[in-house]
Amino acid sequence: MISDILGSLLTLFLLFWVVFGLIFGIIGIIYMFVYPILLIWGLVFSGKNLDEMIAKTVEREATVRSKIGKDPLSTIDGGYRKDVKSSGIVWAGAVYAPSHWQLLRGFLNNIIGGSIDIFQKVLSAGRAESMQRLREVAIQDGWDEVINVRIDTAPMTPASHKKGIKAVEVFAYGTGIKYS
Repeated sequence: MISDILGSLLTLFLLFWVVFGLIFGIIGIIYMFVYPILLIWGLVFSGKNLDEMIAKTVEREATVRSKIGKDPLSTIDGGYRKDVKSSGIVWAGAVYAPSHWQLLRGFLNNIIGGSIDIFQKVLSAGRAESMQRLREVAIQDGWDEVINVRIDTAPMTPASHKKGIKAVEVFAYGTGIKYS
């Protein structure tokens, strides 16, 4: 009786490991073929997607400039004006991260040395997007102008990763001014 129970348990145990091994074997084989395809897909389209995002941001900026007639953002303090009706803080942010392919290119470029242009492009896209969002928030909130505009960046890393930045938050803020 005990030997029958042990035999059944051993059979179930072996069956479990055979099924477990088959499942992970199939996943491994699929991954072996899918990963290179996805890597090539990223090679071809990750730069294109970033360029499209930058183009859309530039287009939205041009729309705002044509609607208002000027850029409502300024890095100067605005000087001394007596016709200020109200003021307040205006802020907007964006989080940008390089794709898997861009990280790989940056890693390889870091080994060779030199400027890592792909990271600069991602960060520039994040800056442009946060500035455009600041323009849109200022218009939406009814500010005539945003003065003393500043940009801050902060690295974002998941708690589970001990090293390496996975994304960057770009935060733009300034003082919204409403003139009388």
